[in-house]
Amino acid sequence: MAKQNFSLLKMIPGPEPQFVGPIARAIGTRLQDNPVVKAAAAAARLTGKNEIELLGMETEVAEDNTFSCRATGPLSVLPQAKQAIEAVQTAVRNRGKPYARRGDVLIYTSYQPPIPTKASMKLLGSRLMLELTGHPQPTVCTLQVTTRCQANCIHCSAARHKRPGETELTTNEWKKVIRDAEKLGTVSVVFTGGEPLLRPDIFELIEWVDKDEAVALMFCNGLLLNEENVAKLAKAGLWCIHVSIDSPDPKAHDEMRRVPGCFEKAIEGLKRCKDAGMLTGISTYATPERLHNGQVIEMIELAKSIGTDEITIFDVVPTGRLLLQDRKHLLSEDDKAELCRIEEEYNKNKPPLVITQAHINGPTGVGCYAGWCQFYMTAYGDVTPCDFTPLSFGNVRQTSLEDIWSAMIHHEGYACHKNSCRMQDPEFRAKWIDKIPLSGPFPYPVSNLDSLTEADLAEDDVERVGNYSSVGIKG
Repeated sequence: MAKQNFSLLKMIPGPEPQFVGPIARAIGTRLQDNPVVKAAAAAARLTGKNEIELLGMETEVAEDNTFSCRATGPLSVLPQAKQAIEAVQTAVRNRGKPYARRGDVLIYTSYQPPIPTKASMKLLGSRLMLELTGHPQPTVCTLQVTTRCQANCIHCSAARHKRPGETELTTNEWKKVIRDAEKLGTVSVVFTGGEPLLRPDIFELIEWVDKDEAVALMFCNGLLLNEENVAKLAKAGLWCIHVSIDSPDPKAHDEMRRVPGCFEKAIEGLKRCKDAGMLTGISTYATPERLHNGQVIEMIELAKSIGTDEITIFDVVPTGRLLLQDRKHLLSEDDKAELCRIEEEYNKNKPPLVITQAHINGPTGVGCYAGWCQFYMTAYGDVTPCDFTPLSFGNVRQTSLEDIWSAMIHHEGYACHKNSCRMQDPEFRAKWIDKIPLSGPFPYPVSNLDSLTEADLAEDDVERVGNYSSVGIKG
């Protein structure tokens, strides 16, 4: 049995008490008039304590990886506190068996911190925020630290973000973004690009992530995963690395990336990262053709043969460089159902853990993350709901991240939960995406959409024949 104690909410007494801890943002200010809190504050003043723990969680991980927890502290007497802690235990147990255990923590997915850790306690704060306000905290932020890339992929989802002549965010600007995101509730900081390893300061940025607040992940193309860089990534504390692989056929992968030898370097890099102690994953995608010709299964078998911990299979999404391609590449509902079946079948004997967007971002999973519990930031500071959505809600060089997030979650298109990907929804696209001029800028300021006229769109009417029916692939 491995027992640990975690502080969820502390109070610093004073004329205006301050609340700190993983759930402080969600409920701290709501407790100032609570009689239990008032009594604790009075006791703290009498004893001269500078702070007092109001609510904690005692966790226990059994030898068979069963997780249990209970509430501690003065607020543990409240029924709501007990219910919240019990909900944590139920949620963890409903995940099934973890695919790995490291010491006293359980690993269910690389996209969230292991359980129990200080970072994982913040997920309770997001749950409480959802219950109290109707919207969770942004638990995931994806940061495009650079647009530069050695590859020239025909399916790049980020190609339209490039702005020649404009300066990308500096090291200090990215550090502020990371800290601000952690304060908002982020538990997963995802570095992407372009190719993030082309930034000389990427190791510094990974190290900057407070590992008590969040885990650091990276999506890359694998070309720079040599021994020196892998050692630096491990030292900086990278939790997991996902390498993009487009095809189980090396030649086809290299052709899509337009880089000879890319497949071989990606596989070698994955193996180095695994040997260095990082979690590893393959990032790939499914089209109807790839699903029906068996390539999706081949990709999972490739991940198994390499020994990666995970493989993430994204849907193709109408966005990015292939903005006006034919919709025949998009998955049907039957295709998504088959992907969910494959995921369920393979996950009976994980690893690798198979994660499909068809499940996790669909009605059988969590639903659309965009603007709900996730945001994406371009290399120039524009904040969008996700990396597939070309709508900007503000720029951190002019507006605080907290204010941008607030504007996003109060926007008509994102205020409510949606049980499937918005960018694959024709009605959503017709209302918010198809209005964007093809001349850009990308991402397009959402505040400018209402002022657009037919004349603004006239120049690209011919190009718009596809009505944004294109394919974009992450990575």
